[in-house]
Amino acid sequence: MLKRIVVGVIAALLMITVLIFRNTPVLSIALAFLAVVAAYEIEKCVQVKNKAIKAVSLVFTALVPFYYEYAPELAARGIVLPITAILSFYVVLLFILMLTNYDNTKFEDVATVILATTFVPWAFSILIRLNDIDATNPEAYDGHYAMFYIIIGLFCAWLTDTFAYFSGKFLGKHKLCPKISPKKTVEGAIGGMLGAVLSCVIAFFVFDKCYFTVHSVSLWEVIVLSAVLSIVGMCGDLTASVMKRNFGVKDFGNLFPGHGGVMDRFDSALFVLTVLYAAVMIKGIVMA
Repeated sequence: MLKRIVVGVIAALLMITVLIFRNTPVLSIALAFLAVVAAYEIEKCVQVKNKAIKAVSLVFTALVPFYYEYAPELAARGIVLPITAILSFYVVLLFILMLTNYDNTKFEDVATVILATTFVPWAFSILIRLNDIDATNPEAYDGHYAMFYIIIGLFCAWLTDTFAYFSGKFLGKHKLCPKISPKKTVEGAIGGMLGAVLSCVIAFFVFDKCYFTVHSVSLWEVIVLSAVLSIVGMCGDLTASVMKRNFGVKDFGNLFPGHGGVMDRFDSALFVLTVLYAAVMIKGIVMA
């Protein structure tokens, strides 16, 4: 347990450092690194053997966060990247590479690679989109909402896991999904959700009293949103567990000793950030 706590604290400090420099290239570089490692871990888990597909897919993954970071600036200069055409070409290229090395490539390998290298970097890049929320929705959000929503997302992903771990360890009696993750308990899930909601409520009061100039979110909205995101995060964690069980691996990687790899640490965050961004955008549209 001590190793898990120490590594968790170090990882949290590194993430805080990245967020402090979120308005510099540090954010996109860090997200590109995490996305590439996560995509590589998934490809390794499903045993993708086609080296050309792996190389092309990881390069594409690395470029996605930089696209979301610099596309608005390029658009302001009249340079619009045809993202739909690029994505279509990328998918076709992967299937062509499958044909050139069919003996070492299954169709499901390509399907998994497409999912891993589009959804994963896009979900990580939501942190960039949230960081620019005041620019994309100035009527609804001021600059402080960027950091607020980023904190809400990370709290609902990571603190759910933390509170669930300790709640389950000391109070857990009833198994949540024994066939998927035998150690998870109902008590742990409830404790994780309550801990995440409480943490988000505290964050709301701090921002509401000290930072917000445009009051676009109510306390009840934060409570409901954080509860939903906490449940979504647990579903993301269980989804990753299903994948690992299907392919007979314990962890996706070992980058974080005691926690596993990037996917083991960020599986719930990818789900949470996706739903959070949808909620933020919908609310921004309604308020505009």
